[in-house]
Amino acid sequence: MIVYHGSTLKIEKPLIIRSEFGRDFGFAFYTTDIKEQAERWTVRRAKLQERKFSGGKAVVNIYD
Repeated sequence: MIVYHGSTLKIEKPLIIRSEFGRDFGFAFYTTDIKEQAERWTVRRAKLQERKFSGGKAVVNIYD
């Protein structure tokens, strides 16, 4: 199964870290099987980062 992760960083090997019990949306590494959704997320994230740090780069990470 191919999944996508939208970010401003290239992430070769994501780490799986246990989250706190009972938290649905706490610390996590979110992926989607919808490429367009990841692309939208990367653009949004890059724009937010650009405002803070002058220069955000959109990256769609792909995992199989």
